[in-house]
Amino acid sequence: AAPARTIVVDLPETGQAAVSLGLRGVARSDPDYFPLLVANNVLGGGYSARLNMEIRIRRGLSYGAGSSLQARAAPGPIIASAQTRNDAAVQVYELMAVEVERIGDVVTPEAELTARKAVLIGNFGRTIETTAGLAGQISTLALYGLPPERLGTYVSDVSAVTPQQALAAAARFYDPARADVVVVGDA
Repeated sequence: AAPARTIVVDLPETGQAAVSLGLRGVARSDPDYFPLLVANNVLGGGYSARLNMEIRIRRGLSYGAGSSLQARAAPGPIIASAQTRNDAAVQVYELMAVEVERIGDVVTPEAELTARKAVLIGNFGRTIETTAGLAGQISTLALYGLPPERLGTYVSDVSAVTPQQALAAAARFYDPARADVVVVGDA
């Protein structure tokens, strides 16, 4: 694996800085996909997820912080990101790094995991409620070499993830020392 990089792009007179932290994730067919999907949702999958809670709600450093997991036929990226004031970019990066490390070091409490699973399941339900959404999900499974029957097990696959499985998957992938960091703003 290539060594982690930090890239700073100086855009003078830019009103805000964009901070992104990227890691190599999993392929969609990886056995750790669902545990990692749940762990990522705890980390940054919405308003009440940890990144937004720490960076926006507790500290007021951004209008929103989150993370995404893009699983593909080959491992896709995990990206944590936030927009912030230029002078807060380093602090936002440090907060991201702490949360990324924590998701792989400390077991997520069952109640927090259950709440984040409910978000995933609810989002999935909205995705497949239209014929276009359903067709898109089936074609995605086909693209990644997975049988269409996997669509019917999504809810149980997410529900079955234990705190220990989420921790083990996150410990495997979430390491801020291996992350590429990109900051774009007025240096």
